Amino acid sequence: MAKLVLLMLALACSVPASGQDRRCLVEKPGRWMYDTNLPAGPVRLRNTTVSQADSLAFKDRMAQMATWFRQRYPMLGQPKGYDLLATTRYVWDDSTAKSDAEYGIPAAIDFTFLVFFADGTQWTVEPPQFEVGVNGIAGGHEGWYFAPESVVNDGSRYDRTQSAAVDTALARLRGYFAAFPLKQQPLPGVHVYETSDGGYWHVVIFNPDRPPFWLPVTVRDVADASVAYYALFLKTELDRLLLQELKKEIASLSPQELAAPAHMGHDSHFVLKVNGQGQGLPLMRFNPAYWDTTLPTTAVQFITYGRAGAPEAASQSGCPDYPAEFGRILTWKDAATLIQRR
Repeated sequence: MAKLVLLMLALACSVPASGQDRRCLVEKPGRWMYDTNLPAGPVRLRNTTVSQADSLAFKDRMAQMATWFRQRYPMLGQPKGYDLLATTRYVWDDSTAKSDAEYGIPAAIDFTFLVFFADGTQWTVEPPQFEVGVNGIAGGHEGWYFAPESVVNDGSRYDRTQSAAVDTALARLRGYFAAFPLKQQPLPGVHVYETSDGGYWHVVIFNPDRPPFWLPVTVRDVADASVAYYALFLKTELDRLLLQELKKEIASLSPQELAAPAHMGHDSHFVLKVNGQGQGLPLMRFNPAYWDTTLPTTAVQFITYGRAGAPEAASQSGCPDYPAEFGRILTWKDAATLIQRR
């Protein structure tokens, strides 16, 4: 009982006092701040290394990009109602295996709005944020088709001599993703994809002179990739049953459906969760041929960001929705100038 009383007192103390003034000071001048965690030295990935020279060049390029935003948009460079913290951050780390679909070094710029409150505090815990992705093949779409459970390389589920084969098969299967419908192409080099409810847009900025950045995949593509992966896991009864079920599901499909473009979801399949009936979002993969490999890996060739599809009311905090507001003033034409070409 005593422990319960102490817990209730602790929870009560964690709630802001009712006398605190949490109104947003929308006219209070703020400041621009810049930070980065981009490395200045070589980065060793699981299957390649980013040189120190490339790391330094890319770090400088991202700082220039952040400055470009600051100078172009007073909402960032001359903030009111918040301090603006721009942070450039790395996407890769030493556990990353660079995929065949990747070329340009991926990173992100986060614009964080540290909102001022009338009680003298700022919104510092999960504050509003707007993210711009650079060279990342994970941006602009709904999400990956395959999200496996954690695979521990301890030999309990597959022979450890097959580790490289498991990495290869997993990378292939994880290269498929669901794409939202294309809403508009406002100008060459800009595609806007819309969520099913129309409330959110995914914006992709690219070089229109290059091959398509996304390619459709067939049901057969996903089926073959799935078999290549699950066939490596043979040590446990559960894994063997999954492979057996997968082969049964593939055998139930007609040659026509196997050759059809893959879409997310299936009414009865447990393992192969795609269909060739055009139901659900289409599956795609990133096209390696999109990248201009005559440019250095430090060049910005692909940009993604999200924005609200329509004007929104104030956020739940009662403050303006600053990320949504910035997403609406960031013009397609401006963003397209950031793509580097030969």
